[in-house]
Amino acid sequence: MADCNKDPSIYLPSLITFGEAYQLEMAERKAKIASVTVKNYEVIFGYCKPLHNKPLTSLKVADLQAVIKKLSDKGIGHATQKKVRQLYHNIYNYAVKYQIIPPTADISRFVDVDLPKRNKIKQPFNTRQLNRVKALADSNDPLAPYAMIVIMMCYSGPRPSEFLAVEKNDVKLHSRFYRIRESKTEAGRNRLVPISKKIVQYYDYWLQRPGKTLITDPDGKQLTYHRFLRIFDKVMKVTRCKHKPHECRHTCATWLDDKGANKLSIKKY
Repeated sequence: MADCNKDPSIYLPSLITFGEAYQLEMAERKAKIASVTVKNYEVIFGYCKPLHNKPLTSLKVADLQAVIKKLSDKGIGHATQKKVRQLYHNIYNYAVKYQIIPPTADISRFVDVDLPKRNKIKQPFNTRQLNRVKALADSNDPLAPYAMIVIMMCYSGPRPSEFLAVEKNDVKLHSRFYRIRESKTEAGRNRLVPISKKIVQYYDYWLQRPGKTLITDPDGKQLTYHRFLRIFDKVMKVTRCKHKPHECRHTCATWLDDKGANKLSIKKY
C-alpha cells in the first residue's frame, strides 16, 4: 500500500489502488476531523472491501454501485449508503486535486443510493419498558453491561456517538458529571453532563473495565457505533422494546419537559 507521507505524484496514476487513494486522502483529512469521525470512516471503508486492491483508474460506476447494492440487499439503508457515497466523493476529489485522474474521470457523482425511509416519530421509553431494561442491567446476563448503557443514556441524553467517545478521565464520579468533548455541533462540545445518583453504580462498573474510553469492547477498545447498534438491538429484543439508540436522548428530553424544566436549559443540556 502507498506510503501516505509521500507525495502521491511519485506514483503512476494507473497503479494507485482504491485503498491507497483512501489512505492518502485520510492522511490529509485526519487533521481536520474528530477521532470518532476517523473511526466511522474506517468502518465505512470496510464496506468497500471489494474495491480495496483495484486500481482507481480501472473502476467503473458498476463497481462502485455494486457495493451500494450489496448493502441494500443486506437491509443496510440510506444513511450508511450515503456515507459510502461520501467516501467515494472524498477519494475522487482527492484524486482530481492531485491530478491522479482528470476531473472527467470522477465517476462517484453517478452513484445512486436508496431513498430514505420516512422517519417515524421518535418515542421515549415508557416506565414499563425501562424497568425491563433495568432488570436486564441488574442481572447476570452477558447483555447486562450493555443494558446499563441504555439506562445511562436515558438518564443523561447524549447522542450515541458522543457517549461512546467519552473518556474515563472525563468521568468525575465523586462530583457526578462527565464531559463530552467531541460533538457534531460546536455548542455540544466540552459540555458537562450530570450523572444521576440512581445509576452511579453503572458508571462505576464501566470505569473498572480496561480501556481509555468509558464504553469499550471486551478488548478494551472504543466500541464503534455500528457494533453498539447491533448490541443495542439485541437488548431491545430481549427486553421486548422497539426503540433506536437516539430515542434514549428523546427519553431524557421528555422526562425533563414533563417535570417543567426550562426549554432553553433542556436544549443546552
